[in-house]
Amino acid sequence: MMNQKLKKTILFVDYENIQNLDLSQVQKQDIDIKIFLGQSQNKIPLELVQVTQQFGQRVEWIIIEGAGSNALDFHIAFFLGKLSQDSGNSSFIILSKDKGFDPLIKYISKQNMKCQRIESLKELSKEKDLVVSQNKDLVAKIIDNLSKIQKNKRPKTRKTLHQYIKSLLIKNKLSQQEIDTLLDTLFLDKKVFEASNHITYNF
Repeated sequence: MMNQKLKKTILFVDYENIQNLDLSQVQKQDIDIKIFLGQSQNKIPLELVQVTQQFGQRVEWIIIEGAGSNALDFHIAFFLGKLSQDSGNSSFIILSKDKGFDPLIKYISKQNMKCQRIESLKELSKEKDLVVSQNKDLVAKIIDNLSKIQKNKRPKTRKTLHQYIKSLLIKNKLSQQEIDTLLDTLFLDKKVFEASNHITYNF
């Protein structure tokens, strides 16, 4: 009898696109993690390194070759294709705010393989609704102010949107992490999207 391919869940992390990676949220889940780093990303937070050590061999760091706006995305697509052949029964998750992965995921799903894109690990830890609820007042203020700006004049990248939020809520004296959480909440609540490093707005 032939051995069946091992069924597992594999998480691909687009670390160029994800600014705040808290792997402790999936520490108790049976999941393999592949973290893709851009060639210039040579500074990894100590806290992240310490958390990944607890996963042991289930975490793999992959530094991509070359540079370019979509270089990391192509590397993820390659590994996804390769592993879908080696581990045909597995489920695949791409952690990225970049909608550019969505056509690929749609095609993969049509091949009867489980694949999805998430924008925060909170979606796996079932904290999504709680996070959106906790930040609804500040998020409402951000949306209200952005709504007064023509879409083509709103912040076009995550970096400039982050700066806008920080400036808008300067009186709240928010920490870097709190601003990151508000930005994540906008994505979680499907108010903003990203494709090829460009922000689009759903309001």
